[in-house]
Amino acid sequence: MPKLVKRYANRKLYDTESSTYITLENIEEMVREGEDVRIIDNSTGEDITSATLAHIVLDQQRANPAFPVSVLRGIIQSGEEFFARLQWPVTQFRDEFRRRAEALEEGGKAIREFVDGTQRSLDDMQRRLDDRFRDAVDQLTHLPEMQREIDELKETVEDLEDRLVRLEAMAAQERQNSK
Repeated sequence: MPKLVKRYANRKLYDTESSTYITLENIEEMVREGEDVRIIDNSTGEDITSATLAHIVLDQQRANPAFPVSVLRGIIQSGEEFFARLQWPVTQFRDEFRRRAEALEEGGKAIREFVDGTQRSLDDMQRRLDDRFRDAVDQLTHLPEMQREIDELKETVEDLEDRLVRLEAMAAQERQNSK
């Protein structure tokens, strides 16, 4: 059963289990530790867990930008398509589950095939999800590194431009002095 946290009109968060007020940072820590947390608006009873967790992610992005603006813009521009791509393996599994459930009606032998096939499907789906997640993380983790390299190159070019301007000025001065 998830830990229940109530948000009051004054935006304070109250942990009903420990009977104490908590912060977004406390909720973030709970989630990181694997605790299941449910946050509701005390006045309306509305479940605001999703919005609160999104707020925590936004705060993390502000404090330590993990995603470049271009990636965030791409997610927004692709809209539901981005999340649909992430959900594809789950949809495929659900369809496979339905097909196997229909086969189950054919007899007891189908049960064993269903269990074995479902396990293979789950294993396969987990491998694909792991691969997709690993690829996405690899792509995202290289972006900040590339940005740092671009910034360093910009600084080097600016330094070289400054040196060139000074050398041109010195050459002009030498020409002036030799006249």
